[in-house]
Amino acid sequence: CRAYAELHDFKIDKVYQECVSGSTEFRKRPVFQKVLSELKSNSKLVVSRLDRLSRKVVDTLKLIDDFKKERKEICITDIGNIHKDGVSKVFVTILASLAEIERENISIRIKASKKVAREQRKHQGGYLEFGYSKDENGKLIPNEKEFVILQSMFNLRKSGLGYRKISDEIKKKFGRTIYFPQVHKILNRPHNRQFI
Repeated sequence: CRAYAELHDFKIDKVYQECVSGSTEFRKRPVFQKVLSELKSNSKLVVSRLDRLSRKVVDTLKLIDDFKKERKEICITDIGNIHKDGVSKVFVTILASLAEIERENISIRIKASKKVAREQRKHQGGYLEFGYSKDENGKLIPNEKEFVILQSMFNLRKSGLGYRKISDEIKKKFGRTIYFPQVHKILNRPHNRQFI
């Protein structure tokens, strides 16, 4: 961005950085809100790449239009000042469309990989599921101590106890607090049934 400014004979006064997905609408990004509030008329916003600004065509074009009305300019280092000629706007529209498609493709790939990880019983981060530990490959394996409690929960359920009563019994027997909604969730996981 600094090299772009130097090449086009102007100086960058402030640098902003934000770690957030380009798929998040820019008006919902705190740092971007600050940028918008601080930019004065006849200011330039220099962005390293279009997809760092936005990955939605509608949002991008709305921002360009708003900047034009407010006499501000957007400069993208690999495209240029998009307010100077019509060709830049056409080019931005095409690139914004490609960025939006790429965002959708990334989302599809992430969902597919998470589905495969779930099917292979791999830990995907966050809290470990009750009754399981993870091995060196990240695969969920039965946790011996918690599996005893899990077995007890299933036995209590088979004997006709409700989830709230099971929660109370587990607290008495093992000294472990597992609230009844969690008991319901644990006992109704399809993959838990195969071990019981």
